[in-house]
Amino acid sequence: MRRVNLLVFVSGFAAIVAQTLIIREALALFSGNELVSGILLCFWLIWGGLGSIIFSSIRLRVSPVKSYAILLFALCFLQFFSLCFMRIAPRTFNLPIGEVIDLGRIIIISILTLAPVCMVIGALFPAASKILKPARVYLLEGLGAFAGGIVLSFLLVGILPPFGIMFVALIILLLSILYFLQRTKILWLPLLLLMLFFKLEPIEMYFRKLQMGNVDLIGLQESRYGVISVTKSGHQHNFYTNGHYDFSYPDPYSSEESVHYALLLHSEPKNVLLVGGGIGNSVAQILKHPSIENITYVELDPVFFEMGRKYLGESLGGKDKLKIVFGDGRYYVKNTGLKYDVVIVNLPDPVNAQINRFYTQEFFTEANNILAPGGLLSVRVTAPPDIISPAYGELLRTAHNTLNTVFNSIVVLPAAKMAFIASNVELATDGIIDTLSARIKRRELDLIYVNEYYFRYDLSAEKLGYVRERIAASEGYLNSDMKPVCYYFSSNLWGGILSSSARKVFAGLFGIPPVFYLLPLLLIFFFYRRRSIVYVSVLAVGASEISAEVILIVLFQVFYGYVYGWIGAIIACYMLGLAVGTFIYLKVPGLRGNPIGNLLKIEFIMAVYFAVIIAVVLLRSPHMNLIAAVLVFTGGLMGGLHFPLSVAALERQKAGFVYGIDLIGSSIGALATAMLFIPILGIVQTLVFFGIMNFLVGMGLSTVRSR
Repeated sequence: MRRVNLLVFVSGFAAIVAQTLIIREALALFSGNELVSGILLCFWLIWGGLGSIIFSSIRLRVSPVKSYAILLFALCFLQFFSLCFMRIAPRTFNLPIGEVIDLGRIIIISILTLAPVCMVIGALFPAASKILKPARVYLLEGLGAFAGGIVLSFLLVGILPPFGIMFVALIILLLSILYFLQRTKILWLPLLLLMLFFKLEPIEMYFRKLQMGNVDLIGLQESRYGVISVTKSGHQHNFYTNGHYDFSYPDPYSSEESVHYALLLHSEPKNVLLVGGGIGNSVAQILKHPSIENITYVELDPVFFEMGRKYLGESLGGKDKLKIVFGDGRYYVKNTGLKYDVVIVNLPDPVNAQINRFYTQEFFTEANNILAPGGLLSVRVTAPPDIISPAYGELLRTAHNTLNTVFNSIVVLPAAKMAFIASNVELATDGIIDTLSARIKRRELDLIYVNEYYFRYDLSAEKLGYVRERIAASEGYLNSDMKPVCYYFSSNLWGGILSSSARKVFAGLFGIPPVFYLLPLLLIFFFYRRRSIVYVSVLAVGASEISAEVILIVLFQVFYGYVYGWIGAIIACYMLGLAVGTFIYLKVPGLRGNPIGNLLKIEFIMAVYFAVIIAVVLLRSPHMNLIAAVLVFTGGLMGGLHFPLSVAALERQKAGFVYGIDLIGSSIGALATAMLFIPILGIVQTLVFFGIMNFLVGMGLSTVRSR
């Protein structure tokens, strides 16, 4: 029995390591997009649920112990397969390096990556439940998953690359299987894998090169913020963060445009704040202006900065006018006591929640608070300046609308990117060419691309008028921390993820009043006074748990700045909650006496749980990293109590079937929350939706209880 307990614990450990590594790999492959991670979670849960249901429905001629061991051996192989497949997928499917990938190929890659390993992980629970009590299996798997998430996040990630972490998990799992089968004489076999540790770096680089396609990958480093890759083409170096193109060097065209328009529109810039992009020659460009006295350059990732120094040979140290701050730019803007003449946000397009935080109404308000009188804010968005489609028009209008809630004057300058320059003093576009040209001459700036010659084309009255006309004629929205439509538009709708027909459907959803999204909840009334309401409860709680987790991950990103390095810890908190909830069920006999009545209480508690998250959102509580962990744990705790109670209420049903229904409900919640509810309804209204859903299901359970 002790060997079985250990193996179930280790299986949970290995499963969470595999899940975390694959999600991290997907974030790196799919541009760090949290909405795509919701799709990935959806497929993970669907295949896990199907694996559980299928295994529970078939009759095997082998013993439960042997079938469980076979599944674990399969897990060893399939974990390694999934990681390798994620690395070779770009070459296999001819994916564009550094660009947003379309939804069709994301789905295909997710299915091929996840289906085999997830079906095996899903089958492990009913297989183990034939050896131990289901509640005990649930407890041990949860404890193992918690341990795996903590060890991964706070130990292994800092010292080993992904393949090294996978090897550690495989060795532990193989040793446990052999111990379980009492094959102690061959325990040395898994240790042979340790020989590969001496070649981890070449293995990691080999698979990363496969992932990057036919490019010359010369540098690779994984930090707590993501995977940084450096490629070389001729004399040019290209930097990618989590698979998304960041910048190239040398690239005087982009580096000049990123800073000079804003600096030239200010009469005498002295103090400048640069958020990101400093190692792409932007700092050197700012220092060309003779009036500059101080530059504060905020860079999130020190590893990124060091790689720039290593591969570009550009040292920013020792510059008297420059102060370098490592940390979250949003946090710095919110907490600094300094005032700046110009604030320049030199970041990639808002294709994920981390970057979107610098394009929201809340950030613009914070930036406005640190501007000196007459100060300017500059942000840029990629869009074609000559032919602006309706889709790009809505994106630009959204950015313009959001800025317009904070600043009195906004100009949009078309060039390589659309430069939005905002201020509380009047910024006129009439005669802008003469103004910019005169200041270039007065400051004696030697610029290659930002000069009068290019102004005549890029900033002509006709082109400026066309941009204003297209923005004014487009429908726009308000981009906020709690409703991140800007990154939803730029990545999922118009960054290439959805087809044109799908874009129209999704765009139309924005026009539907939020109350109509509550209509599907009316179906719950059909199950009132029926025992099948318990199945609805399993679906509802499963969807609620994972939706709360997705929302809290996004909130963590919004408040704290990055989530990549915390994925394992967040998942671990959830799994610990599951384990503690199941432990409470096992240790408190009174819970088992009235399972439906206790399910009712959990549903009402879940409704209150969502109300608490709403309060956290509205109050914008500090220390969101700790609050998110506690809330994720609490959601897991409710799920850990709910599952065994559901099995007890449906005592004629197999635990594996209930487990599968729970996972499928979670998959539906993950997909709906990530792809629809958060960007269309916003976070607060999404929380209201799930709160109402749990309340209605609780009322339905009360009708069964009273019979």
